[in-house]
Amino acid sequence: MGSQEIGVVGAGPVGLRCATRLAEKGFSVKVFEDHGEVGTPVNCSGLISKSNTDSLGIPVKECTVNEIRGARIFAPNTTMLEVERKEPVAYVVDRAQYDKVHLKQAQDAGVQIQYHSRVIDARGGTLFVKVGERGEMEKSKVIVGADGVQSKVRKIMGFEPGSESFVHSIQMTAKGKFDPHFVEVHLGPFAPGYFAWVIPESKSVARMGLGFKVGTNPNEAFKKFIESRGFEVETCFHCSALIPCTPPMKNVVKENMALVGDAAMQAKATTGGGLILGAMAADILSESIIGHLKNGTALTQYEKNLKDLNKEFNLHWKIRQYFNALNEDQVNRLFIKAKKAGVEEFLSKEGDMDMPSKFIGKALARPRLFLLAPQLLRMALA
Repeated sequence: MGSQEIGVVGAGPVGLRCATRLAEKGFSVKVFEDHGEVGTPVNCSGLISKSNTDSLGIPVKECTVNEIRGARIFAPNTTMLEVERKEPVAYVVDRAQYDKVHLKQAQDAGVQIQYHSRVIDARGGTLFVKVGERGEMEKSKVIVGADGVQSKVRKIMGFEPGSESFVHSIQMTAKGKFDPHFVEVHLGPFAPGYFAWVIPESKSVARMGLGFKVGTNPNEAFKKFIESRGFEVETCFHCSALIPCTPPMKNVVKENMALVGDAAMQAKATTGGGLILGAMAADILSESIIGHLKNGTALTQYEKNLKDLNKEFNLHWKIRQYFNALNEDQVNRLFIKAKKAGVEEFLSKEGDMDMPSKFIGKALARPRLFLLAPQLLRMALA
């Protein structure tokens, strides 16, 4: 029977960041990873904001494959909003290598990584783990569930969301002709309740995908997207995954267990992204665990410490609710109205892909955006 102060389930970037922060403070930390290596399978588009990546101190130089300056957002009728800056605003990263960057940091901090280790159950301070074909028990004062969207730890805790809380996504690496400086977002019937995207790696390669309600045929939806927008591409790799699409969970702690990242449904409902805000949540959880183990504060303090971050998650959710309540014609009219009101110029200057609270208040204070005030207010009150 092994023993450590903290057991982290899941060796994704969020779990590894939490483990690293704890190990750097002198705690004994062990990470249990179901797969045989970190970084597989790849289930993420790998687009992250430059400003927040830099402020979090994540060294992405070695895993960055492209830098993005802006976005083109298309309504169902192809009306386009273009947001652009002179300097890069986002990185496109090799997701497998991005995970390995976090692995190196964790190993350098002294974190133990145990592969082929599937958590079966947890009771009190004991983790029951299947390692290969044998069962083992591990003692941990605190158990962190960072095991992704289909979290076993979340299920053990009794917090299991329904299928309506997820969006199904499919993504393909495609060869074609792309503008390497812009990501594209496409709204339309091919992606009911969500959107399609094009994230360029270069002029000739891009990650193309779409999200849709569970129950939609993914291959038919992707084919419809490609045909409706006139893309001529050759696909060479594809993956699929579930994306959390809910407000953040109110209860992410039970006894000595705590959830973080996709396991805690901590993903942006607007885009599905969770790497940056997940890293912020990992830092909050690690500080909460330190307070719990060193000072005896309740582990539930983590839920209170998430208050400000959850405001951002909630705002992403309200924006998603607002757009999902519109029909195609209403979305088309909204884009035309937004274009006339100067939204492109405003978002080019003030937009933040992670923190919508930084620009929604400023939008309401702009006279030129008064045309959109009813929509912005309804979004905030959704």
